Amino acid sequence: MNKRSVISVVLAGLMLGLLAQAMPEQTSQADQLRLVPLPQEVQLHSAGGFRVGPRTRIFVQLGHQEEDRIAAETLAETVADESGLQLNILGMKAAGKAEGGAIVLARLQDARVRRFLARKGLRADQVVGEQGYLLFSDKTHLIVAANSGSGLFYGVQTLRQLLRPAGKQLVCPAVTIRDWPRLERTALSE
Repeated sequence: MNKRSVISVVLAGLMLGLLAQAMPEQTSQADQLRLVPLPQEVQLHSAGGFRVGPRTRIFVQLGHQEEDRIAAETLAETVADESGLQLNILGMKAAGKAEGGAIVLARLQDARVRRFLARKGLRADQVVGEQGYLLFSDKTHLIVAANSGSGLFYGVQTLRQLLRPAGKQLVCPAVTIRDWPRLERTALSE
């Protein structure tokens, strides 16, 4: 190898090293999860994940059932396609408590949901907006919450990508995600 080639290889290695150091840990965690598009904020936790099994149910808050049912049905279809499991979709009062092993699709207007997610490090602030969502998963909880049906639908699209086969079940890794659109839509003016 000539001197010029050696210098090129060394410089390329240095550049790759600098790029790897410059990338935030959050991006590498999101890359590890292979999510498209990449959410704005992702934190992967090491303490297990949520297991979707034969007793898992999907809860949708009453009052939003009609609008949120599409997201719930899309999720149930994915689970059936990936594992053969048939999940029931049930309505739930905003003040209700989901039994263990349930996937909860909720609205951020519910103060209990916001408080729970805040305790887990997820802020339901104005940045989330109408099309953003919060997603939390650990061994006992799996919650997708948003301000609107479209935000909830986008959150479920991310959840569908997170589900991984584990025998006859699916597993969602322990993760916190806060996402919102990168670009604001603007109305066309006449």
